[in-house]
Amino acid sequence: MNQFVMLGCLWLGACATAFSQEQTNGVNYQLGPIPSVHKPLAENSVPMGNIQTFEEVKLDLPITSGPYEPTWRSIEANYPGTPEWLRDSKFGIWIHFGPQSAGESGDWYARKMYVEGTPAYENHLKNYGHPSEVGYKEVLRDWNPKKFNPQALVDIYRDAGARFLIIQGVHHDQFDMWDSKYQPWNSTRLGPKRDLIGEWEKAARKAGIRFELTFHHEYSWWWQTAFQSDTKGDKKGVPYDGNLTLADGKGKWLEGLDPKYFMGLI
Repeated sequence: MNQFVMLGCLWLGACATAFSQEQTNGVNYQLGPIPSVHKPLAENSVPMGNIQTFEEVKLDLPITSGPYEPTWRSIEANYPGTPEWLRDSKFGIWIHFGPQSAGESGDWYARKMYVEGTPAYENHLKNYGHPSEVGYKEVLRDWNPKKFNPQALVDIYRDAGARFLIIQGVHHDQFDMWDSKYQPWNSTRLGPKRDLIGEWEKAARKAGIRFELTFHHEYSWWWQTAFQSDTKGDKKGVPYDGNLTLADGKGKWLEGLDPKYFMGLI
């Protein structure tokens, strides 16, 4: 469990490197330059490796120096065995919550809403519109769980016997649930405009419950579907909004927000 938490932190550290200055809606962000991206490949055109024989690869990316290296050996050396607090706690709860809940189509809504014929695609058509015109970026903009109350939930979890919580900090959709400094697609700039992770942490510490985070960047490849189009009907061949660039947002609500930052193309 801790290995997954630490791996997510390593991914986060790898993302936050080599920055240049950019301003979005009056807020300064330290953003890295967007590299040129090759023409999208056909879906399923690249074979997947065998998980049983896959070798660990160390990315040649600069990260902040510290006690950990981006390897399993380093993580195991710093976190040997099972922590005593985990043995004592016995019972904890993992909270998997984010803007994809707005789609009411499962936790892979952001990917499957771009897959023609799936329930997520059909629900998106009904509730928002066609993904070539209204995509996941608009879901992020409009998502606002006003009744969401971390403190009330933590009190329930504690009374049920939970002694630790693991909160989803960011899912594969790259939407950060805190006041992220490395990219502007986060819950304090869009949607609820709240530091949701900060609220979870405050509630957990008040209740005397341990608090951990998970990061899910390793599945950012799932955005490949947003670069496709319908294969039939009136919108056949019309690209979905994954093809949008920073320039396409000029004069619109997302001006200054580069879609590539939340579609994992950095």
